[in-house]
Amino acid sequence: MIKLVLLDVDGTITDPGRLISLRAIEAIRKVQNDGVIVSLASGNVIPVMYGVKTFVGVKAPVFAENGGAMFQNDNITPFFSMDMPKRLFEKLESEEKLKGILSNKWRLTSMAYVPVEGHQAEITSEAESEGLVTVDSGFSWHLLNRGQDKGFALEKLKEIYSLDYDEILVMGDSYNDAPMFKKDVVKAVPANAEESLKTIADHITKEGNGDGVAEILLNLRSL
Repeated sequence: MIKLVLLDVDGTITDPGRLISLRAIEAIRKVQNDGVIVSLASGNVIPVMYGVKTFVGVKAPVFAENGGAMFQNDNITPFFSMDMPKRLFEKLESEEKLKGILSNKWRLTSMAYVPVEGHQAEITSEAESEGLVTVDSGFSWHLLNRGQDKGFALEKLKEIYSLDYDEILVMGDSYNDAPMFKKDVVKAVPANAEESLKTIADHITKEGNGDGVAEILLNLRSL
């Protein structure tokens, strides 16, 4: 029986233009009212996750920066340091190998960027040499501390709620969702998901984006 659902945000509960699906919101509220815990994990920043949590009505903790920080009960908990990602970001920016994005103003544990054409492989190599990782969210790239990912967020939720893996369902659509798909949980993807996630998913929805989320949530008992 599924007791907790961990959802990606961009491309999963939203449409391709990043508008939140009304059907997804209604489904989230319904399953919460039925006693299912719903959480969100995104590559975006705490202020954005605060807004999404508040206006959608998510009751559980939510995670920003690919699991780097958690927000709950008006408390922000960073789990990783900004030092190394910021230092490498500033070096690569000065070398004109990448460009930052607006949300970096509010980041606590990572940096996001758009690579200058032809430099992504070099950025990844330099990150690895510094003990960092790069990941593509589908909307921007991220410089992360090693171990900072959505699988980390999943483990935190599992601990907080004292759950077994088979009581947890995860759902996402892009490369930065892959770490939570590596856990022995129930895995679902919307129809628009990357093929690499579809190959390991237990459930692929007929509909994409937020409509796919609604499709899964409203049929949790039959999974």
